[in-house]
Parts: sequence; structure tokens; C-alpha cells
Amino acid sequence: MRTYAHVLSRFARQLMLAMTAAVVPASTLVAQGADAPVGRITGRVIDTKSGQGIPSAGVQIVGTTIGTQSGVDGRYTIARVPAGTTTLQVRRIGYGPKTITGIMVPVNGSIELDISLNSADVQLAAISVTATKEKGTVNEALNQQKNATNAVNAITAEQIARSPDNDAAQAAQRVSGVTVQDGKYLQVRGLGERYTTASLNGARIPSPEPERKVVPLDLFPAGLLQDVTTTKTFTPDQPGDFAGANVNIRTKEFPATRQINYSTSFGANTSVLGQTLPFAPRAGGELIGFAGTARSRPSAIASANFLGNVTQNDYNQMALQQRNVWNAAPRAGGMNGSFGASTGGNTILGKRLGYVLSGNYGYSEETRANERFAVGNQGANNTVVPLTSVSGSTGRSSIQWGGIANFSKLIGKSSRLSLNTTATRSADNEARMDRGFDENLSDSIARTTLRYVERGVATVTGQGEHQLSDRNKTAWSATYASTTRREPDRSDVVYSRGGDGKFSLLASLDGARRLYFDLRETNNTAQVDHTINVGNIANQNVVKVGAYARSTNRSAQAPIYSFISRAAEDVRAQSADVIFGATQACASCNQINVQPIGQAGSYTAEDRTTAAYLMTDWGLGERIRVIAGARVEKAKIDVASSTQGGFTAGAALDNTDVLPSLLINTKLTENQNLRFGITRTLARPEYRELAPVTFRDVLGGVSVTGNDKLKRSLIDNVDLRYEAFPNTGEILSIGVFAKQFDRPIERVESATSGAYQARFQNALKAVNVGVELEARKQLSFLGDWAMPFTGFSNVTIMRSSVDLDTTTGLTVTDKSRRLVGQAPFVVNAGLSYSSESGRTNATVLYNVVGDRIYAAGVTPLPNIVEKSRKVLDLSLRFPVMGSLSGRVDARNLLDARYRFMQGNLEREGYNAGRTFSVGLSWQQ
Repeated sequence: MRTYAHVLSRFARQLMLAMTAAVVPASTLVAQGADAPVGRITGRVIDTKSGQGIPSAGVQIVGTTIGTQSGVDGRYTIARVPAGTTTLQVRRIGYGPKTITGIMVPVNGSIELDISLNSADVQLAAISVTATKEKGTVNEALNQQKNATNAVNAITAEQIARSPDNDAAQAAQRVSGVTVQDGKYLQVRGLGERYTTASLNGARIPSPEPERKVVPLDLFPAGLLQDVTTTKTFTPDQPGDFAGANVNIRTKEFPATRQINYSTSFGANTSVLGQTLPFAPRAGGELIGFAGTARSRPSAIASANFLGNVTQNDYNQMALQQRNVWNAAPRAGGMNGSFGASTGGNTILGKRLGYVLSGNYGYSEETRANERFAVGNQGANNTVVPLTSVSGSTGRSSIQWGGIANFSKLIGKSSRLSLNTTATRSADNEARMDRGFDENLSDSIARTTLRYVERGVATVTGQGEHQLSDRNKTAWSATYASTTRREPDRSDVVYSRGGDGKFSLLASLDGARRLYFDLRETNNTAQVDHTINVGNIANQNVVKVGAYARSTNRSAQAPIYSFISRAAEDVRAQSADVIFGATQACASCNQINVQPIGQAGSYTAEDRTTAAYLMTDWGLGERIRVIAGARVEKAKIDVASSTQGGFTAGAALDNTDVLPSLLINTKLTENQNLRFGITRTLARPEYRELAPVTFRDVLGGVSVTGNDKLKRSLIDNVDLRYEAFPNTGEILSIGVFAKQFDRPIERVESATSGAYQARFQNALKAVNVGVELEARKQLSFLGDWAMPFTGFSNVTIMRSSVDLDTTTGLTVTDKSRRLVGQAPFVVNAGLSYSSESGRTNATVLYNVVGDRIYAAGVTPLPNIVEKSRKVLDLSLRFPVMGSLSGRVDARNLLDARYRFMQGNLEREGYNAGRTFSVGLSWQQ
């Protein structure tokens, strides 16, 4: 298995090579002794209707013999073009010829010019346009939403740059119908994260989360992104395991000329800066997301046979080897900061090679202020009364870094090879301190939790496109991906108040605990697609076939140990680092005992998924296109689980499914589309959900148990959408959707003995219907003063119902209710300002999501509901001087409280605070 060290080492070598090449002056890469100054023109020739590249198009400088022919994906490059103003002519059989005038070619430089061609059936005569006008028509032709085969929404790098969004999750929540849970997990059209998949540059990303399929998108810094696209309808050339959306994150693309960018920012959270908060002590490595060996599980614990004979000396060695840190270190909160750099171009050491190198690092301090947590039970008159209720605060220091090294090379005119490498890392080091009352103990308690979590994703993707002939194109990709999630050395201590009013360490398995969680997953994916153009090439009628294979291996180890003190109460009233310190673990001491938590579980999983598909994209006349086909997908999943108590179990899932798809796109006018789709997709259980073992939190937490009887869900989807693009940069769309679920997977929770028990179950069926509205309009109709302003909004209104299976003995609160995670509405709105030069921009963003079920309740308790909260963000970009620009961002200005309610009881609640930052960026 490859390690992060290998991936990072390769990335570092590539970065050093390309950075060295990038800073070589451009003049040294130009042939000397030329008769006249020259430059270069590069770009793509594309079909106006579809936005697809056109190969074998002749591109020539008028009045010269200088020219070329477009290759794979319509790409072309003309070298040694006389500098100055020139004219270009493009011809292709089946298309009307086009002449572009007024092209300014820089001396020893490059200009990027994409050219759109109309079918000869539409355009009978040759046309001539200026380079400026041609750029506008190409932008329209390339508009992803207008020309896409299926229903998509995208957030571009430009839009992200004009927002205060720091990562892909924050950016994606601006998309119609998208909500973000816990600041990282995407939910689309009101469906839980299990129904959303994530890809990086078109390749599936494995999730580092033990109980979630979707990747936490906060792993990807905004500075690395080209765009974030959500595809909401299924076509057979995509994996079929989504019902909400497939989210594809594209990293930065290669610029036509060499570019270098630097950016930096600093700021603070108003609820953190200068406020005394609990923070977790560091052990080394936290600031780069790689914890040091001090957090490793002690060898005395790892090698112990707890089912056999363990001596008192063994227990003492466990305590002595254990990192003896149990207490938070309160201090004043500090500031946040980030730095990013990137470079890109298309020449290295005089050779034509596209490259992008980019890196970002950020540090932040956060809080959960006024934090409350409660476990409820049934009270009188249908109320919920607390069994455990505590309040306090959390302090967290977080880092996030990421880097990409992408390369692309044209081989002749008919092949393009690319290599995309990405590494991201995040780490959260937090401390939580709270106090309250526990009903089971009938007394007050004081808790402290120290928790460090590091997550990482590394991917290497090789891709190839080969234009075999005018009518045949083959594309392939191979991806290796590795994810990790480590939570080493988590500590939980609970003190209870005795009869004398003093607090002492709880004398039970819940008194002091250590967790060592380690999840590792590798993913190998390969895909090949072949496209055949049938009939008149300009009609873009194609038949497409392909095959797909994915192999996934995951291991998740989660040993938990309870440290028990048999010392006198005056000793147990001291700090935990004294109770389990050297004085209590001496050679003659017998006060310490260590026991594994028998329910704590680990598991391994193997997933082998293969698929093949056949589809066609066919035009019925000039205005109607039919995309039809089917995908056959086979998945075989094996999960082996075990507990520290010696219990073992296995689970398997083996399904072969046929997933049909029919899309009909009608071009009502040049600026209006009507899209209809009917498809079938599926959702499989997450590996952890199939493992019938329990992960149990400390006192008052949630014990989550898997279910080896879970089945995969089938989803039938119907979509209808009208789109209008009245002017450049404007849109009005109205869509409706309906989904029928067969045996959807739901999480249900109940409360017993002061702790929540959560499990997963197949419901009988579910239905989800909704309406999506999206509008973007320039406000110049209000007068000249409003010309720089653009208003935009998207609204999604949803309804769902799920029928639960009560024949298993589970007594649920609602036999028919909304799907878990489904909000009745999502509203995004904003107002942007852009100066005439485009260098000064301001954006106000508003978001609100309706109440949604966080977890389903079991009788007699009601559902746990995440309450609606309103979010207001502000962003300003402005020039400073030359290539230097500034930015001011403000996030969460309303600081609405996060609230999770179970009836009248606030089960969990906190405030995150307002965040302000200023920054500078420079581009060459």
C-alpha cells in the first residue's frame, strides 16, 4: 500500500522541477535569430450547439501558409505567428466556415482563442467576426448549464473568488437545492449525504469518514478549485449510486501563458479572539496534520491479552507508557491566517507541456460558545425531560493544507495525456469542558474531552484522450486514491460530586477513557469510454460504450480502553494526570486498572464494483436531442467486524443492477431549453452500517450499531426543467423532480439508561418531490446607476415521506414521516457589484435552510430536528496597485444559534461566532 509519504515525496519533486522551469524567462524559450517577432495562438474549436470539441478542423492565418489542424477535443496550437494584428480562418466539412479578425498576437507571447462553429445546415454562408465578439460567443457556447447533456449547476473559480468561501463545501452550498451539514457534508434536494457522491477531476474520491459515504468537501481549499459542478440527473456513463447529485471538483486548469499567483489573509473570530477558551495541548505534528508518535497506542496496551492474565505490573506499565495528558489548557483565543501560491503555463524547458502547481495552507481557531448537550427521556404531557444535561464550551485549533501538481501533454494532434495529483490534509485539535447534572448518578458531573482528528486524501489520476479518426474517440482514466482518518489518543474524563460536595473521578468504566481510531482506505479505479460519431459529423450524433471497475479496501480500528482508579477518594479528587501518573503507577502500587470496552468495534471491508454501459446521444431534427441507454453495475461488498470482547461477525452484499436512463432535451429557442429525464439509480449501505458492532461514546454520547441485514436501495427519478438565458450572465430556470425509493436506509435513535442508541434500518419505501427555481438578472433595467449590480437567487421547495418497517419490533415515533436530512425548503440569495473595469467586486450572500430531521426518534421520544438558521456573508475585492489586489470577508454575520431539538428539549446547541478577515493577492 502506498503511503502519504510516497505521494508527498513525488509531489515535492514535481513541484521543484516545474517551479524551476516556470521561472526561466520566456525569452530564453524562444528561438533566436528569427526574422520578425512572433507569438503563438492556442485554443479549441468547438460546436456551438453542444460545446463539444471539433477535431480535424483547418485553422489558418489568412494571407500566409501558417496553419494547423485541430486535434483531440478540438485543441489547436499555431506557433511562430507574426506578432501584431492578424486574421484567422477556420474550416471543417459539415460546418460553416468562419473568419476571426482583429486578433492581437503578443511578441514572444501567447493568446488563447476558442472558436465556435455552426453546422452547415444552420449557417449557409461564411461569416466573419472580431476576436472580441468571438470570445463572447464562445463563453456562451461553453456555458456548462446551457449546453450540458443533463441537468447541472456549477460554481466557477470566478464566483468562488468573489465570495468569502474558504473550501469546496462552502462554495457548493451556493448551488440550487444544496445544503451543507456540519460545515462539510453535502445534501442535495433534501436527501441525506448517502445519496450524494463526490469526484475529483472526474474520479471517485473515497471517504475518510467511518459512517458516511460522501467525502467532507471542507478538505479542499478554495484556492485549488477551477469549479464545483453538481450533476442532478443520471446518464449511463456515470456511476449509478446517487440520487441527489454527483459533485465533481475540478482543480485548476492550465493557462495559455505563464502565470504566478500569491495570496495571503489574516483575521479572527469575534467569539475566539481574546476570549479564554479550553484548548487541547499539542504533542507534536498537529500543525501539519501528522500527529507524532507520542499519541500512539502504548505497546503495553497493544500487546496485552485482556482475555488472559494481565498483572498489576502490566497495568502500571500501561499507565506509565500512556501520554499522561487529560486536561485542557485554557488560554486566550488567537487569530486565523492563510497563504497560497500557484503557477501554471504550457512550456517547461522549451517543451510544450501544460502544468499547474498550487499549494495552500491555513490555520484557524474556532469555538462552540454557549454549548449545551442533553439526553432526554419521556416526561409528563408528551414533554421530553433531560436525563443528562451539561453546558460549557469547546475550543478548536484547525489546520488545512492542500496541493496539486497537474500536467498535460499533446502527443501529435490526435492524443492528449494528463497526470493530475492532489494531496489535502486537515487536522482539528479541540478541547471541550462542560458541567451539568446526570439523572442516573443523581448528581452533578464535570466532563473534559481532548480530541485530535486528522483527515487526508491523496489521489493520482492518469488520463488519456485519443482521436482515432474523425468519427472515433477513446478516453480512459486510471486513478489511485488513498484516504485516512485518525483520531489517536482521544481522552474523556468524567467527575461526579460526592456527598461532601467535592468532585472526584467517576468510579466506573465511564470515568476515564482513551480511544485510538485509525481508518485507512485505498481505492483503485479504471474507466474506458469509446465514442462513435454517426452520420453527418456536424449533427453530433454519437453512440458511446464504456467499462468501469473500482476496487476498494478499508480497515477501521477503534479500540477503546477504560482507565480505572481504585485509589482513595482524596486521590480521585485530584487531576487525572495525577491519578494515573507515576506516583500511582509505582512498582508497589496497585491502584490502576485498565480494561478494554467490550462493545468497541473494528472492521475491514472489501468492495469490488464493475460496470458496463451503452448509450446514444441522438438529434431528432435541429431542436430535440435524445440521450438514452443503460448501465449494468455489479457490486460485491464483504465486511468483517469484531469487538474487543471477542465477538466477530461478517456481512455481505452482492447485487447486479440494470440502471436505465432516458433524457430528452428540447431547444425551444436559441436561448431556451426544456429538459425531461427518467432514470433509475441506487444507494448502497456504507461499510460501517453493515458491521454489527458498536462504537460507543463517553457518558451521554451515542452508541452506534451497524446492521448486517441492510439491503441496497433502488431509486426511480423523474426530472422536468425549463431554462432561459435571456442575456449573457443571466438565467431563469424552473424545475420539478420526483423520486420513488424502494427500501431506503434510515438512521433511528432511542434513549436508554442515559445514552442514545442509534441503528440503521431499511424502510419500506419513500417519496421525495420538489420544485427548484433559479434566477440571475443584471439590474440595469432599473437605470444606469444599477448597471454594475446583479441579483441572483435559487429556491428549492421539497416534500418527502417515508414508510418504516415496524415488523422488526422497532417502535418508531412516526411510521410515516419526512426522510432523515430532508429540509422543506432551501433559499440562497445574493447581490453582487462589479465595477466597469471588473477589478472591484462586492457580494452579499444569504442562505437559509428549513427545519430538517437529524435523527428519527423511537417511541416515546420525538424526532431530533436541526432547526432552521439564517446565514449572511459579505465579500469585497478591490485593486491596491498594479497587480496587487485586496479582499475583505465577513462570515456568519448573524451568528444564528445551531440548535438540535427533540420536542421541547434542546438536545444540542451552540454559537460559532462571526469571522472577519482581510487579505492580499498578487498575480503576474
